[in-house]
Amino acid sequence: MENESNNSNNEVTKRPQFLSVLCILTFINSGLGIITSLLTPMVSEQLVSFITSMPSYEQNLTQEGLIILKAGWGYYLIALALISGSLTGAIYMWKLKRIGFHFYTISNIILFCLPSVMLGLNFDLIGLVMPGVFIGLYALNLKYMQ
Repeated sequence: MENESNNSNNEVTKRPQFLSVLCILTFINSGLGIITSLLTPMVSEQLVSFITSMPSYEQNLTQEGLIILKAGWGYYLIALALISGSLTGAIYMWKLKRIGFHFYTISNIILFCLPSVMLGLNFDLIGLVMPGVFIGLYALNLKYMQ
């Protein structure tokens, strides 16, 4: 009888496959975001020159993109910290720790607001779709996390 209760207490909760897929997608996205945050400030001037020299360059269509490219190291270091927070959250959720959901959610909400707060750009509601979907999908898996 005592042996049965020890087995039920020591059972390791199995991570659902869907949660694993979400975490892996977040790992990939965070990795790309970290690389982008580190490389963009180094090559931003060359990218701006390239974009503005293209024959099909339309200033009105790419103005916000150019503002983000010219944002500088301060902006990209803050973005790097927030992306790292998102990655940390995914690592915790991979280990079935509920705190990871909070890291992930807070990091992504602030990251969504960052261009508006730091650069004065309009909120891009279309840019809210993917983080919103992932936050919602992670929330469905909270019941598996401790």
